[in-house]
Amino acid sequence: MKRAEFRMRRACLVAAAAALATLAGAGTVSAHGIGMSQLRLRLDGVRIDGAWAVHLGDARRAVGLDPRRSDAAAFGELEVRADALRAYLAARTAIASDAGECPSAPASAPISFQPEQGEVLVPLAAACPAVPRRLTLRSDLLFDLDPKHRVYFSVEDARATSVGVLRQERRAATFDVRQLRPWSDFLEFVRAGVAHIWSGADHLLFLLALLLPAPLVRTSGAWMPRGGLAAVAREVLKVVTAFTAAHSLTLVLSFFGLLAPPARGVEVTIAASVFLAAWNNLRPFLPGRAWALAAVFGLVHGLGFAGALRNLSLPTQARGLALAGFNLGVELGQLVVVALVLPPLYLASRRRPYERWVMGVGSLAISWIAVLWVLQRGFGLALGNAAAAAQ
Repeated sequence: MKRAEFRMRRACLVAAAAALATLAGAGTVSAHGIGMSQLRLRLDGVRIDGAWAVHLGDARRAVGLDPRRSDAAAFGELEVRADALRAYLAARTAIASDAGECPSAPASAPISFQPEQGEVLVPLAAACPAVPRRLTLRSDLLFDLDPKHRVYFSVEDARATSVGVLRQERRAATFDVRQLRPWSDFLEFVRAGVAHIWSGADHLLFLLALLLPAPLVRTSGAWMPRGGLAAVAREVLKVVTAFTAAHSLTLVLSFFGLLAPPARGVEVTIAASVFLAAWNNLRPFLPGRAWALAAVFGLVHGLGFAGALRNLSLPTQARGLALAGFNLGVELGQLVVVALVLPPLYLASRRRPYERWVMGVGSLAISWIAVLWVLQRGFGLALGNAAAAAQ
């Protein structure tokens, strides 16, 4: 009985040791990444540059060396067979575009080793016959040696980075790419700027609230028609210039990360600026100084423009071009609004009811809409802060 019990305990210990060894081996494999490689590419015109990142053990296995070694000497042995490794990877990597095949070209940089990640970096270069709009990436890397191998890829173009994973049953991926086309990209962001100002009701109502008193002048506590179209145009120019200078400043600072206020807070402040600009027409606290309101609150509107610009797909190598095009679009859209609104406002201001029925009623309606925005956006801000505090 005791002998049978001893045999049972010994069998359990052997089984437990085997299980621990298996787990330890699996942990080692997953820790240093055997069974996974990465292909990192960057597209510039017709050229494609990048590198394979292959685990040292997989790279050694690919050229017939013992994959279990991972010391510096193991990489030294691999360096001797660098040409064989390049040939292995080149034979199992294919890149094609909508214009045709993109054959690999010899890469001048040597292979290198990253001990922290246990990876071997193998430079890769290719050239397409024409500037591509679509790419197809195919890899057969190590699938013949390890059916469970995974190839993670990233392809960076001028506007975005396409990522994915290839495996034995899905060895190819096709995706669109964007190239840097300075003139067309510039026009694209000009159109985006125009669309943003025209679709932004808060920006438009703020501008309208500033334009409503432009045909008038505040004298002895009363509104009087401003003398002539030229005088009105000069007042509008002051307001538009102040607004443009202010929002351009904060747009640039925010776009390049020098200002980073909370987006929800910016939206609430923009709504408040619309209310104050309209209320100044009803109960003037800065009479005759609409340009000052435009300058102060234009700083906040610029932060809103920056948020909209960051939401677009930006060129990775020409962000300044995108910024200039977007800001120009905002100015053009703003000038179109002024050109459409100013003539009827000027004509209406030549008649006495303008102060009450045009500027008065219009400003009252704008102020009420702005109050609703403040409440709505303020409630959203409060909920967001509460959720952040709860986390």
